[in-house]
Amino acid sequence: MWQDVTVGAVVVLAGLYALWYWLPAGLRQRLGGVRPALGKAPSCGSCSSCGGCGPKARKQ
Repeated sequence: MWQDVTVGAVVVLAGLYALWYWLPAGLRQRLGGVRPALGKAPSCGSCSSCGGCGPKARKQ
């Protein structure tokens, strides 16, 4: 019984995270007015395999 509830909660949370990740930026910014933490876009991971984060600036 408790295992079913736990698995269901994990699946629901994973689904909500997936929906938030693919939420359009305009809607995410509107939600940022309610709570600033909700307005942030999902950050790029630290894998650096896609090159999406760009090169870091070098210190001179």
